[in-house]
Amino acid sequence: MTGEIIEGLHQIQEWFVLNQVGDKVIYLIGLLIFLAWLVVLIAKKTKIPIVVGYVFLGIILSVELINQLPFLTEAQKSWYEFLIESFDYIPQLALAFIAFTIGSELSIKVLKNLGKKILYVVVLEAFGAFILVTLGILAIGQPLYLALLFGSIASATAPAATVMVLKEYDAEGVLTSMILAVVGIDDAVALIIFSLIKPIALMLYSGNSNLSLVNSILLPLIEIGGSIGIGLLLGYLSQKVLVGFEDKTKKVMTVITTIVGGSAVAILIELSPLITNMAIGFAYRNFTHKNLGVTDYLDTLTIPLYALFFILAGTEIRFTGIASVGFLIVAFTYTIARLIGKIGGASLGASLSNAPEKIKKYVGFGLLPQSGVAIALAYTVQKSFSEAPEVGLLVFNTLLFTSALTEVFGPLATKYAISQAGEAQQEVKHDQST
Repeated sequence: MTGEIIEGLHQIQEWFVLNQVGDKVIYLIGLLIFLAWLVVLIAKKTKIPIVVGYVFLGIILSVELINQLPFLTEAQKSWYEFLIESFDYIPQLALAFIAFTIGSELSIKVLKNLGKKILYVVVLEAFGAFILVTLGILAIGQPLYLALLFGSIASATAPAATVMVLKEYDAEGVLTSMILAVVGIDDAVALIIFSLIKPIALMLYSGNSNLSLVNSILLPLIEIGGSIGIGLLLGYLSQKVLVGFEDKTKKVMTVITTIVGGSAVAILIELSPLITNMAIGFAYRNFTHKNLGVTDYLDTLTIPLYALFFILAGTEIRFTGIASVGFLIVAFTYTIARLIGKIGGASLGASLSNAPEKIKKYVGFGLLPQSGVAIALAYTVQKSFSEAPEVGLLVFNTLLFTSALTEVFGPLATKYAISQAGEAQQEVKHDQST
């Protein structure tokens, strides 16, 4: 068997060389980076969040739209689809750095100051989305197992777009700290909810009552706890090494090695790379009394990576099958119910915990984007419901479609929130200069 694998790998290697795949990858990356540069120029001119422009560009470059271009040959269209699909490692890397950024913003001091406010907001916005989406999908006549799956995925919030907007506008203040804290913890809560609900949904669909509650509760807790433990250990060791460095090259290579290495270790032992890197960032922020001076370097280095990530997120949209009335009703119900659950739940949690007024009003507006983790959970549904491909396809298409929508209006809502709260420093500087 090993010999067959080696022979197969040799054949793939020869095929890559003969077809100059490496050159074609460079052509496409060069084109995407150039178009991303144009998006930055337009976004700065029109004062819209750059991430919105990236996602729109990705939608325009989606495989289905490119396949409609009459001046491209069938071979060119096939190569384009192959190359776009081959970039699946870019989202993994981007999410690793984004998770690190979130963790590095979560200081123990800030968490203590926010205290129960975070707990109330996270629990009520996550379960608010879960409950309202579940009830909404049930109300339009869908089965309970499908409603539960949609509800559990609805609780997830994508941190990438929100973090990028906060960084773009140099947001700073109690609302910004709360949003970062919530999006940092939210995915862990979503993972627990989904891990508990998926086996129940499978049981309801198949009629099989062999459900182990111990496994459905214990396994996700082990994954989350293990990810936090590994991340804190790697972060602690890395920052100990980093404190002794003054050279920029050594600092940058240490941080990148830790983040990418953390992802690799988490994937190898089947833990969550997202939570692992969040814990690494948390260790960097809280286990040293010295400013490690790596934030500015990473902010610069990750600009093209984030650009490619959001463009590729936009290309994931599939227009086939989303034009039917039934699909649009499901997608519309899911989107509206989730929006009400997130904003309403976050506001209720802030009110119950006596949070500052601007948190009560605006924290929910920073929790709307949904991609990354949600799409990964939709993939999981497809695999788990392999005997019922129509279920997995409906969930996956709905999540792709609604994620594309939230990646566009979510950043706009985040910008609105920090602007109204007076925490968008870039806008303040612009106003002062004019």
